[in-house]
Amino acid sequence: MYMLSTLTLLSLIGNGLDVKLPFRFGSSEPGTVIRPAIFYIIEDVVAVDGNGGIEYREAFNARYENSEVFQNMIWNLSVCWMLAFYLMGAAVTVLVLVLPLVSVYAVGWAGPFPVAGLMVVATIFYVKSILRIEGKEQEGDEGVRGDERAPLLSGGS
Repeated sequence: MYMLSTLTLLSLIGNGLDVKLPFRFGSSEPGTVIRPAIFYIIEDVVAVDGNGGIEYREAFNARYENSEVFQNMIWNLSVCWMLAFYLMGAAVTVLVLVLPLVSVYAVGWAGPFPVAGLMVVATIFYVKSILRIEGKEQEGDEGVRGDERAPLLSGGS
């Protein structure tokens, strides 16, 4: 949890300072500003594990590049998950140090999963609300109302 949180923190710092990638990373070409870690995690999990393939990567990348609302959502999710993992890591560390040895494995391995599950549920509600806001902004800009699930693969248009 500490490692993932720290890598996310570094990605947020790199993004905030407009640090450019020296090499291709995911679907991001060299010279692209580092994106928040959640961007790369979503892109990779859906494209590889979810069989979204190159088409998904390209659409997700275009969506990120063309929507400030989407960029802010990815930033906010990265910050929230980073903070949650730092807090969970700290709590598990303290519990592991103070609990009897027989309890340590249960706390260290099973403890974070319920918290992560609650974070997933909160993330789903947050993303749906942001996509509705993005859809309303697009409706005002283009006069077209989009389905909150469809814009991802249509590049936000």
